[in-house]
Amino acid sequence: MDIEFIRGDTKPLKFQIKDNAGNVIKMEDNEELIFTIKKNYNTKDFVLQKKLSDGDITYKDGYYFITLTHENTANLKYGTYVYDIQLMSGDIVSTLILGTITLTQEVTHIENE
Repeated sequence: MDIEFIRGDTKPLKFQIKDNAGNVIKMEDNEELIFTIKKNYNTKDFVLQKKLSDGDITYKDGYYFITLTHENTANLKYGTYVYDIQLMSGDIVSTLILGTITLTQEVTHIENE
């Protein structure tokens, strides 16, 4: 899933986890969801990471929510980044979503606020 928005804007993301039969799955307490943004696929360093266990990813009514806040992107360079959402359950690691995030130009910069 590719995402594009203005750098420094708040961007809510919403997604579901479903089993092979299409039933919505809610994570167990011992499972983890990790949302990671990097400059490119080849670097090990991440730009931003949010985790379910840290409260950065929330669950309500069958959906998981991640909010990219103004502070998360206001100081990043314009351009395209890569991201994924990964599920960790015991020894199983599964990438649920993979895509790009493109930050476009803004008019009001953080210095103008």
